[in-house]
Amino acid sequence: MSRRPSLFAQAALTIAGGLLVFQLVAGLAIFFNLVLPLAYRSADDLADLLVLAARVWVEMPPEQRPVFEAELRTEHRLRLLEAPAPLAADSQSYPYAAFLRQALSAHVGAGPSVRVSEIGHEHFQVEFFREGHRLRFEFSKTKVVPRPSLALAWIVAAGLLATFVLAWLLARRVTAPVARFAEAARLIGKGDRLAPLPETGEAEFADLARIFNATAGQLQARRENQTTLLAGVSHDLRSPLGRMKMALGLLGEEVSSPLVARLERDVMEMDRLIGAQLELARAREREPPETTDIDAVLAEAISAAEAQAPERSLRLSVRGSTCVEQIAPVSLRRSVDNLLANASRYGGEGRIDVVRRRLRGMIFIGVRDRGPGIPPELAETVFRPFYRIESSRSRTTGGSGLGLAITRQLAETQGWRVGFKARRRGGVSAWLMIPPSELKDPKASEGLYRSSASKRVAGGPPRN
Repeated sequence: MSRRPSLFAQAALTIAGGLLVFQLVAGLAIFFNLVLPLAYRSADDLADLLVLAARVWVEMPPEQRPVFEAELRTEHRLRLLEAPAPLAADSQSYPYAAFLRQALSAHVGAGPSVRVSEIGHEHFQVEFFREGHRLRFEFSKTKVVPRPSLALAWIVAAGLLATFVLAWLLARRVTAPVARFAEAARLIGKGDRLAPLPETGEAEFADLARIFNATAGQLQARRENQTTLLAGVSHDLRSPLGRMKMALGLLGEEVSSPLVARLERDVMEMDRLIGAQLELARAREREPPETTDIDAVLAEAISAAEAQAPERSLRLSVRGSTCVEQIAPVSLRRSVDNLLANASRYGGEGRIDVVRRRLRGMIFIGVRDRGPGIPPELAETVFRPFYRIESSRSRTTGGSGLGLAITRQLAETQGWRVGFKARRRGGVSAWLMIPPSELKDPKASEGLYRSSASKRVAGGPPRN
């Protein structure tokens, strides 16, 4: 799926486009209405001076011409001489040469007798006939004050620089508050307690910050009320449940009945559901990271799973040196325990492999089984609370239906990712992706892995 352009890019391009159009229109207006007329006027004035100097030189006695030529060099920086042969070619590269040639043609008559050429890109040579004399003038380009091409280049360069700087500043001013709101919303979604945003700046952003702060406060209050309510429910329900279990135990000693045994199982199931609901609520609370040996946590989780199901075969496979990271150890252990419990219940009779890999700076923990697998279209649905795949999972297999929901909530709260991936020869791999400790922002890993049973994206889990 193609990545959409950011608000900053859209705002910057819109502002830059508008300013570029304005600069182009303004530059063309200045060029055609100011720079170009000045260039024509300068060329016409210089043509008048050259024609006048040629007329005076021709009318002078030959012995006085050297004095006049010296005066031209001193006063007007013009070098005048009678050329024995015509210039090789006219200049075609310098725009002012065309203006000067046009002005001279208007004074001395059009035709091949007027030539304008360049000498090493430093001097101009102008040649035309006057009363049978081929006269050649030489002068420096610095004498030419109006330079249309240079002026246009300066206008374009200054316009581009001003356009991009102004567009960047304006776009930054617009998108910076939006970026703060996005970061604050992400932190609220993870359950972090957020300091109020400053209600300053433009009126629209100040109003938005005020509404955002009020909404964040309401969400935090609701979250705290929910935790308090669940704690109260736990206390109020588990106390009578405990008394019911005790009474059923005493009744079972006096009367042996299938109904009593059924009631005991129902009470235990209710107690287990209440515990799972409380665990799901606590999973929304972010756990502070600690220096944790991930391989040691995995080994402990496997030992606990083997103790609960001695008939199952479990194996731990790690690559590389000991993996020590700054992560939340309790959340990691609970996530792995839930994935192992899910594989033990629904993963068939084969061996369960727990693997730990490093890939592109990420840490991947996989729990692999050879069970019936999960259809690709249900790879995300199974993380919903109480959802079960009816063909292979029912209450007869045990469990509360909240294990995967708790794992997903723990992962999202800690900035991790969790998902299923189908194995090539049957079964499924449950992958938990953990960014390394040097990734301060969990958003940096959002695009590296998306939960899917049939699609592997860049930075996804290792191959089966």
